Amino acid sequence: MVSRDVLRAALLASLFACKPNLDETVSLVAVPQVLAVQATPAEVAPSATTTYTALVVDGSGDLVGLPIQWDFCNARNPLANLGPVSPECSEPGDANLAPIGSGAQATGAVPDVACRNFGPEVPQVTGNETPGRPVDPDPTGGYYQPVSVFVPTSAGTVTSVYGTRITCGLAQGTSEQVSDFLGRYHANVNPAVGSLTASGTALQPDANGATNTLAAGQKVTLEVGWAACPLSDACGDGVCGPDESVTSCAADCTTPQGCSGAERYVNFDLGSQSLVDAREGMHVSWFATSGSFDLDRTGRDGTDTATTSDDGWTAPAQGTTVHLWVVLRDDRGGVGWAGYVVDVQ
Repeated sequence: MVSRDVLRAALLASLFACKPNLDETVSLVAVPQVLAVQATPAEVAPSATTTYTALVVDGSGDLVGLPIQWDFCNARNPLANLGPVSPECSEPGDANLAPIGSGAQATGAVPDVACRNFGPEVPQVTGNETPGRPVDPDPTGGYYQPVSVFVPTSAGTVTSVYGTRITCGLAQGTSEQVSDFLGRYHANVNPAVGSLTASGTALQPDANGATNTLAAGQKVTLEVGWAACPLSDACGDGVCGPDESVTSCAADCTTPQGCSGAERYVNFDLGSQSLVDAREGMHVSWFATSGSFDLDRTGRDGTDTATTSDDGWTAPAQGTTVHLWVVLRDDRGGVGWAGYVVDVQ
């Protein structure tokens, strides 16, 4: 069973997603909604370019080819607002929105003031505004630039706000620690769904047009798997870890290579006031157009080295076609997903 800490981390990882209706089963998809947004690369510095892709679905499956409107939201979150981002980020045409583009994907450069608006730098002051305070990092030391996603559908415009992780350096520590951190920190890489099995039988993703067959009313254990990332650094293993640099391991770090599973990374520990090696937790959100899951979310925390997570799913009692999605998130804001078609007979 998933721990309370894992559920808390999964909630933090999805803070920028649109607010669910608590009267509905979160995992059951019936109306148009944005299940996830991915930035590639997953973490960038201000002024660097990244590409955004959204997983938009409804009760009939993936919604593709939609003219999605993408915007950077530069509105700082008011202290009085209890939500994770400013309400202005959800208002189409707001003056604080900077257009990225329109379409199924959009590519844009993160605003150069991102670390001032949403990071550890002193924010800009306009006119007679009261000077604000720098933003506190999340538990992994991360900061996030909000990205607003407006999706026109037949049922109306669906709005979601996603957080792009931005590289802003270290806000605390001595000059030696800051220098050490800059040499050892490597930007996050998106996780990827490596496999999905149903009670031990491999399911084929719908990316290649495959369908999978299950019996009506059958209950199966779905197990999602992801890559096994190195638990210690070894030069030449293809991953530039937190104890490696271009000086110590040019093979892995000249062009830093990451891992699509639970990565290790360097973080600043507030309690000990020291740099520590940390490891990402992995969090799974389960969605389907029919049937029922035992849990909406499962996962592993950063101390758990397992590379799988499972959930029970009961197929609908009558024959039908079910679309099923697995969304994988890591603690540093990376996202990956896979979709499956199940022919229930």
